[in-house]
Amino acid sequence: MTKHAAGRSPTPKQLAYIRSLALQTGTTFSLPRTRRQASGEIERLKRLKETCGRHVELPRDVQPAEQPYATALHPSEISGFGSRASWGTRPPAIVRVTPQRRVAELTELGRYQVNGVERVLYGQRIGGCVRITDRPASGAGRSYLVERGLERDGYAALKALVADYTQQATELGEVPMASSIVAQQFDDEAA
Repeated sequence: MTKHAAGRSPTPKQLAYIRSLALQTGTTFSLPRTRRQASGEIERLKRLKETCGRHVELPRDVQPAEQPYATALHPSEISGFGSRASWGTRPPAIVRVTPQRRVAELTELGRYQVNGVERVLYGQRIGGCVRITDRPASGAGRSYLVERGLERDGYAALKALVADYTQQATELGEVPMASSIVAQQFDDEAA
């Protein structure tokens, strides 16, 4: 190629050939300004075609080793065509995974002390119902049922109940659910 030819714009044949090679290799190119740049681009695309093979959109039977993307749609996922196409099945609902606890497993909610004895408030789910019990920390001694069916009110209600119960125990100096304390409170309210 002469210097005079190198400075002129690329021929329509060169541009058509570049487009054809780009489609075959699945690549893009920047439009050459000169015939020399066009020749260089043609050589680059030819080398790419030799090393990389053909464009990926050729039929699958030509390239059996090539696998579809994991996110590619499967024909069974879509029903209808064009603007009337829709998902064939509904996507699964998002499920929040929470750690599974065994039925009737005790969960410590709070601790307090009365008369030098440490006591523990436990939450326990039995038959789909949350129950709160007051038990001695040592395990030996009287236990009291504080509340059951609290799950309808939510976690905030549970926290409020535990805070109020431990405050009542501190103020009374005894277990709030003890029958003598409850009877005394009823008598005080009646008077």
